[in-house]
Amino acid sequence: MKQSKHIFLSGHPIIAQLLSLIPMEVFNEVVEQQNADRYYKKLKSIDHFICMFYAVLTRNGSLREVCK
Repeated sequence: MKQSKHIFLSGHPIIAQLLSLIPMEVFNEVVEQQNADRYYKKLKSIDHFICMFYAVLTRNGSLREVCK
């Protein structure tokens, strides 16, 4: 039985594996509909989502903990 590397993501960070389960085309469609990136300067919606996703996974209580 041969294992496909596409299905089994061994060697990839866990956060990357979890983010691959989220359909980015749906995320991007919502960002377009809501015009969420209209006034961004440095942090786009996808980057903000990844930071907040990481904060939830690591159970951080504040943004200061995420920055550390």
